[in-house]
Amino acid sequence: MNFNVERKTTVDVLEQLTAEHGGLRAHLERIQSAAEAQDAAALSARLEAARTALTDDLDDHIALEEAEAFNPLVQILGDGLVEPFYEEHVEIRVLRDEVYTLLARGETPYEPSLHLCELILAHQQREDLMLFPSAREALIS
Repeated sequence: MNFNVERKTTVDVLEQLTAEHGGLRAHLERIQSAAEAQDAAALSARLEAARTALTDDLDDHIALEEAEAFNPLVQILGDGLVEPFYEEHVEIRVLRDEVYTLLARGETPYEPSLHLCELILAHQQREDLMLFPSAREALIS
């Protein structure tokens, strides 16, 4: 039986993940700007506007990244290169949950929001400029 199911290669998944980084980056830059300005109303509004992107979408992104990119990359690049990215995913989710818990309590999470934005942006940059290009090179050669 041929179900004509399209399967994505690891390279396809890497391209998808890189594209998703750009969508989240815009939210993070707006949140970061409001937190740096110590603008409570803007920060609250921007965190609410980004809630789905930072919760459901980010969790889906992380799950895809770990299952379809990181797991195969461990076999190719080794555990030492990939493990820090797993660890940062844990840190990102914990910090994200803290930000939204503080917001729900009516507190303005300036510092946690700044730290979350910096952490995610740096994480994405290392993936886009180091991990994913190394993976592509290893997969193609």
